[in-house]
Amino acid sequence: MTVSPERGSEKGPEREVDIVTSAVFAWCAERRIGLRTQAGVSAASAAIALFERGYRTPDALFHALHGLSGTETAHYG
Repeated sequence: MTVSPERGSEKGPEREVDIVTSAVFAWCAERRIGLRTQAGVSAASAAIALFERGYRTPDALFHALHGLSGTETAHYG
């Protein structure tokens, strides 16, 4: 997976959005899933929930999304 480099000193909502979107973009690209499809929206919702549970880097979120089954991902959409 290739994600954007982290900007260590940046904090706040913009940084959080960058982390989540980076992971979701990579996850969807790997699966050739459109971001605006139900699967893409479900992945974004799952990534937000995972971020809130402590997955705070793009890599951690990406790998956590990999660990979810299709049924679990759909639960978030």
